[in-house]
Amino acid sequence: MRVYALVGPTGTGKSYRAPHLAAEHGIDCIIDDGLLIASGKILAGRSAKAELSKIRAAKVAVFYFPDHREEVKKALRELSPDKVLVLGISLPMVEKICERLELPPPEVVWNIFDLVPLDEIQLALVARESEGKHTIPVPLVEVKRNLWGAITNTLPAGVWRWFYASREKTVVRPPFSYLGKLIVSENALRTLVFLCLVHTPWVRKISEITLRQTEKGIEVELSCVLQNGFPVSQVCRFLQKYLQERVEYLTGIELQAVHLNVEGVLFLS
Repeated sequence: MRVYALVGPTGTGKSYRAPHLAAEHGIDCIIDDGLLIASGKILAGRSAKAELSKIRAAKVAVFYFPDHREEVKKALRELSPDKVLVLGISLPMVEKICERLELPPPEVVWNIFDLVPLDEIQLALVARESEGKHTIPVPLVEVKRNLWGAITNTLPAGVWRWFYASREKTVVRPPFSYLGKLIVSENALRTLVFLCLVHTPWVRKISEITLRQTEKGIEVELSCVLQNGFPVSQVCRFLQKYLQERVEYLTGIELQAVHLNVEGVLFLS
């Protein structure tokens, strides 16, 4: 196994740059911020961004906790990658991560300042400081499932809403867009919404799909006819969540709201 390292201060764009390096050098997986990532999916670990204290977050990032460490080691054994890219703020940090995960020391070390123009690094630092943005190189659904699932399942709604709003905002990319800019037209998005829903067993017809750009993001409103035999309210809630997750996974676009207008229920003889 060959280990590569990408080092640089916090907020300089390492996580954004990592997928480019991985694709360019045929690297199988990335270890970043307490997570093991491969093929655009979180295979194991937990993100340090989910921790409430900076001290605990730092410990998660270097796999200090035995249960966290063993989970990632097991996933690495099962994956058996030829090449691994480890991210850290310094070479000693990367070496500590390799030691705890029983990986060989890094053969190649890249410094973010040697790879990225200074003006781009300055922009990344400004975004981190002023907007609290942090990049994780996986689809949004994967980040939500890993980062917020345990918190939102255990804390009262008012608490986790405040927590989410007050923490760093995670910026993610769809798995196929690492090497270029992704542009999705309105027609393409409408077609995607139609295809996501028309093949489900509950939707018999979609008569209209409207997209609205608001200050918070994109909202979808559609009119449909449902199949008889299913609870309408439950089906609608499921379709709303399903559509949001599918669009986010396939395009990286987060739908702020999905409005369903049920025009009728079809009874089949």
